[in-house]
Amino acid sequence: MIPNENCFCELDPTVKDKWGIPVLRFHWKWSDHELRQVAHQQKTFAELIEVLGGKVREQPKKNPLEAIRPGGNVKHEVGGALMGSDAKKSVTNQFGQTWDVKNLILADGAPFCSNADKNPTLTIMALAWRTCDHLLEEMAKGNV
Repeated sequence: MIPNENCFCELDPTVKDKWGIPVLRFHWKWSDHELRQVAHQQKTFAELIEVLGGKVREQPKKNPLEAIRPGGNVKHEVGGALMGSDAKKSVTNQFGQTWDVKNLILADGAPFCSNADKNPTLTIMALAWRTCDHLLEEMAKGNV
């Protein structure tokens, strides 16, 4: 999935957790890009199966939304707190440190601007390692 303007989170104006803190409210929608990918994938796989002598058990869905898993169902979602070099356009710096809360560091998939086709775990681990190295350097300088 590529980023789109229909996918974001915000503080819920009415729902609060058991401590009275507002919870996140997520807005999410597949873009036309992903829906076209699903339609193309279904058509291509059906043709490939038939060309190889197989029999397609189920015809492609006319509505790609019926063929794609719902958001939040795939366990490799990332993003939501983008990493960048400009505090006005991103949530964290290159080390996952948030611009607005200096002692808050995101060492997970939240700073990703997008995701590849594969599992993001190794990239998350590499970024967390880089963040730890940075923190150690800052501690040695007395900045932390």
